Amino acid sequence: MMKSNILALVLMAVALGEVIATPPGHLKPLGSHMDPIGGIPVTGKFPSPWVFHEEFVKKSQPLVMRKVLERDNIPAYRLWTDKYLRENFGNIDVEVEVGKKENRMSGLVKNMTMSKFLHVYQTANIYQVFDLTPEMKKDFNLPLSLQCGGFQNFLQMVIMWFSSGGTKSHLHHDALDNINCLFDGKKELILIDKKYRHLVMEHGWNNKGAFSNVDVESVDMFKFPQLQNIPYNRITINKGDCLFIPYKWLHYVDSKPGRNLAVNFWFHHLPWFNSSDPECEGLDPYQNSSIPLPTLKQADPDAEFKMLFLELFEDVMSFYKRSFSEYMQREIPSITQEDVESLNQVFSKIDKDGNKVLTWDELFSMDMNAAIEDFPKLFGKIISNLTGDVILFDEKEEENIELSTEKNPEELVVEDSDSTQDGGQRSHDDRPSPVKTPDDLEKEKLIKMADDGNLVMEEEPLRSPHEEL
Repeated sequence: MMKSNILALVLMAVALGEVIATPPGHLKPLGSHMDPIGGIPVTGKFPSPWVFHEEFVKKSQPLVMRKVLERDNIPAYRLWTDKYLRENFGNIDVEVEVGKKENRMSGLVKNMTMSKFLHVYQTANIYQVFDLTPEMKKDFNLPLSLQCGGFQNFLQMVIMWFSSGGTKSHLHHDALDNINCLFDGKKELILIDKKYRHLVMEHGWNNKGAFSNVDVESVDMFKFPQLQNIPYNRITINKGDCLFIPYKWLHYVDSKPGRNLAVNFWFHHLPWFNSSDPECEGLDPYQNSSIPLPTLKQADPDAEFKMLFLELFEDVMSFYKRSFSEYMQREIPSITQEDVESLNQVFSKIDKDGNKVLTWDELFSMDMNAAIEDFPKLFGKIISNLTGDVILFDEKEEENIELSTEKNPEELVVEDSDSTQDGGQRSHDDRPSPVKTPDDLEKEKLIKMADDGNLVMEEEPLRSPHEEL
């Protein structure tokens, strides 16, 4: 009898030990390990482009925009009933994924007409995800926040997500910023700040697909121990809401049951806002979206590589260390001393005015295709490092690249703004206009601040007093 009691006590102790040792959230849905944190701003309108960039894009800060579609001018929000979609786009081929729980490794994607999808989606285990066709974009205007400053030139995709609800995504991050607008239904999202990416990626991360292999419905905390202490935000958006998700922020999307229709505006991360963009002149920050999507130019084919390259220089808004080549060698470990001459030539090509100071208007206007064509090995290293994939660019059969003739190209030497590099006076045509733009004044300030190869760069000019969130 005593032996049986002892055995029972031992079993109870073992069981109790197992309970105590089980981490919070084990085998429960993602986000069960702790309470969510707060701190996501909420507004009732699309911010003006300048405010959107400075307060949210630049700071990598998500933003919830409540009921903006109810008050804004995006026709599709009111038009896109199932009947309208069938009558106007029924013959369009759409991409459909089989299985409402996302599986990027073995998920089945097939095509069907919009009409057939509308016939079966309420009962079938499928959801629709595809880039809007030109015909469908006619029902859209570009959200006010993206109408100028450079955003409008780097809109990459407008993606439609459509299901009867119940879909669940991977925990993943994207290489693009995006505004997710919900036309119908309800979504719950878990957001994890990009500063915790290295923790999430410690175990079970798929580099090629940029997602975690964790089961979002039943998290194995022993297999993914790094998730136990990661803080997160939980956001719910409803019909008429939009949510800005900064690039590289990890997120998981749970679409609740019921007709669920969302559209994502995907755009390349904009590290610098072009305050002299003519499209910004006279822009009313309280107006509705008014630029039809079909009128926008297609983003340049090299836009993705260009924006990845520009992301290297986000910190230039605060500081710029010694020389371009030294900065690049520090940021891209695969770049060697042998690449320095190529880096100096790249610098000279970007430095259009020859004053040996790179400003954002020069970086932004660089011809990425020409740079890759002239320096395929160098940019292969740079882009491979930034993407995590091996990128090889074709070399020209005969490279005829003019070598730099500067004595010390690695040094930042700033000439007087009223003289040429060789000390001669500028021609009349080269002299600055008597009427200087804010960007002209900003460039002069940057040149004056250069000292012994170190350039400290201040913030952008103060915003207009009426541009408040």
